[in-house]
Parts: sequence; C-alpha cells; structure tokens
Amino acid sequence: MATISAAGIGSGLDIESIITSLMDVERIPLRSLQVKAGDLLTQVSAYGTLRSVLATFQDSASKLASTDSFNFFKATSGDEAAYSVTADNNAVSGSYSINVDSLAAAHKLGSTTAIATSSTLVGNAGDQMTITIGTGSFTVDIGARSLSSIQDLINEATGNVGVSAGIVQESDTSVHLVLTSENTGLDNQIAVSFSDSLNAPIADPLGMTQIQAAADALITIDNTYVISRSSNTISDAIEGVTFELQDVSASVSQMSISRDTSAVSSAVSSLVNSYNSLLSSFSELRNGDLSGDSTLRLIESKIRDLMGSKAGVDGVFKYASQVGITFEKDGTLSFDSTELTNALETDRAAVMDLFTNDSQGLAFRMDSLVEGMLSSSGLINAREDGINARVDNTNDQIDRMEYRLTQIQARYRAQYTALDTLLGQLQSTGDWLTGQLDSLNNLISRKSGN
Repeated sequence: MATISAAGIGSGLDIESIITSLMDVERIPLRSLQVKAGDLLTQVSAYGTLRSVLATFQDSASKLASTDSFNFFKATSGDEAAYSVTADNNAVSGSYSINVDSLAAAHKLGSTTAIATSSTLVGNAGDQMTITIGTGSFTVDIGARSLSSIQDLINEATGNVGVSAGIVQESDTSVHLVLTSENTGLDNQIAVSFSDSLNAPIADPLGMTQIQAAADALITIDNTYVISRSSNTISDAIEGVTFELQDVSASVSQMSISRDTSAVSSAVSSLVNSYNSLLSSFSELRNGDLSGDSTLRLIESKIRDLMGSKAGVDGVFKYASQVGITFEKDGTLSFDSTELTNALETDRAAVMDLFTNDSQGLAFRMDSLVEGMLSSSGLINAREDGINARVDNTNDQIDRMEYRLTQIQARYRAQYTALDTLLGQLQSTGDWLTGQLDSLNNLISRKSGN
C-alpha cells in the first residue's frame, strides 16, 4: 500500500521555508551573473546606437567630401516646359536667349505584312534579317519563326548595335513587329535588309516601313547660333552648361547663370550640425550605458582631433577655422556662413581642396576615418565582438550555475526530508516513552493507595 508523505509533517519543521531561504543564499552568485549579462546586452544595444549616429555623421562628411557639393554656379531656365538646365564649375555667369526649335527623335520601323498572331511563322527556313545603324550591323535568323521569336532574337543578340524590338497587336488578327533605335538623332537611323539561306537578297517578308523619322535636336542661342545635336541632352553648346530638352518652345526665353554658394554652405552646415549631434550622443552614452568605456573615448578623441587638425593641402586654407568652422568652449562647433562665402570669393578652389582633396581633405579624411571605424575590422565591430563573447560566456556560466543549483536544491530537499523523517521517528519514540512512563506512574500511584 502506497504511503503519502509531505516535508515537515513528521517533525513539524517548515522544510520548504528552510530550503527556500538556503536557495536564496545559493542564488546570490546567479543573480550577479544575470545582472552582468543584462549590463552587457545594454552595452551591445548602446554600441548599436553609436554605430547609427556615426553612420549619420559619416553621411554628412561624405557629401561634403564630394565635389558635387562645390557647384558654384546655378543655371535657371526661363521656360521649364521646354527645357531644364544645370551648370557645373566650368560655367561662367551670364544670360542667353534660348529657343528649342525641335526635339531629337528615335527612328522607328514597323511591319506592314498581314500577320495573324505573334506565333504565326514568317518567311522560309534560313531567311535572315540584317539590321544596320551607322557602320554597325548584326544579323538574326527570322526564317520560319514567329514574331515573338524574332523579337527575342533581336533583343538578345550579342552583337545588337542599339535596336530594340517590340510587338504591337493592332487587332485580334493583325500584329506587327516594331524596331526602335535606342538612341535618338539622324546618325542613329535603322536600315534593314533580308537574305535567304544562300545569302542572296530577298524581298522583305515583313514589309518594314518607317513609322517615325529620326531627328536631331535643334536649339537657337541668342537668335543667332543654331545648335544641332543627336540627343535631347546637350552639354557642349555652352561651356559648363547642360540642357535637357522637354518640348518645342512657344517663344524665346532667357537662361541665366549666376554664382551660387548655397550648396556648399548647406553641406558645411550639415556637417557642423551632425558633428554637434554626435557630441551630444557621445555625452549621453558616456554618462549612461557606456560609462567608462575606453573605445568610446578613443572614437570621440579621434574625431575631435581630426576636426581641428591641419589639412596637408597646397591652398591658402588649411584649417576649418579659416572658412567659418570654429570650436566653442563646450567643444561644439559653430558655423559662420559669411566667412565661408568670403573664403569662396577669395579662392574657391582652395576651399574645395580643403574639404575634398582625396588624401588630405578634411571631409575626405573624416569620411575615411568613420568608414574605418564602422568596417568589419574596425573599432566598433571589434568592441561588439568582444562584448558578445562576454555575453556568451556569461550565459554559459548561468546555464552551468542553474544546473548546479537544481542539484543543490535536490540535495537540500533529500537531507531535510531525511531529517524530517528522523525527527518524526524520534518524536514517535518520545511519545511512546512518555506513554510508558505515564502508565508506570499510574501503577505506582494505585499501589501506594492500597
């Protein structure tokens, strides 16, 4: 017959409370490890934040390191519907009258032969089509093939000289092959010829005909100079100026080119603001989750030192402070756009070199510095790997300790259960002896009474 037992019933001891108290003491090292693991995970998260703010700062440095930020001229179109215009650093301030006379167009040929469906076979086996643009040409086998197959052969031809093929379904019983030059202009007209399997000329089995004429773009500058180009993008009519033609002009308009330092000022301002934001993040991390972290201190020191360093360039400007970027007492940066503008007026090439020189430019070096920090072999990744290794090691210690605590608890339970049983037995023996003594006393009392 099975027996039912519970700890403490035999002796009256509160064994569960005793074991709980003992295990609370045993778990003190475990709780310390758990706190340590939590702190390490907090550091990992903090380094994720650091990585993010550094990437934002690097983006600002990268933009300022690009010569695109130093576009000192702005071109303005007087007729945006007809053309847009941009200017680079080779431009010269001035104004021109512009009229878009015609747009460049791509040459197009289309088939006229009645073909029922895109799967209907065309011509005879061995028939070929040769497509020519300028001095270039290529040949595809079209004999006894469908329009769909011919289309694919043209588009996928390794020697294709700049022609795309498509299919137009005019009706349920009429489909057509359309060839379009991939480039506009008279120099990119398409010519087609056909031959049989013996390379002898044959009649056109597709009836290809022109459906859109090739055309060059024409613009007139200052009512005098007629510019003809094969493309609607014209970048060699006025030095430093690029036109994107959209439509024929309704009337003559003015295009102006003027000096513009707003792009440079905006890029420098963005770097300064990003640097100050980075310093704020450094402070929060240094006084919070990365308190006492040597890697954070090293990163902050490197960036601050580089910002105030001398650029090894040949121009007259060698420090950021010479172009309006200065350190405040609290370590943040301030930016004087007027001082930058004055520097640009003095020597714009030297200002550009100060930031963009591809070995010594301030923004270039800052971009490279942060790129190295964020790379797979950089400071951030090395520190994260180190912390993650410590997290793994701590978690292993926690697992081992939890297993050991399970064994300790089982041992305590076995020991105190045995003690409970022993005390229960002693209690029973004591109760029996007490009963025997009581019986003896009663017997003696009765005899004395007689």
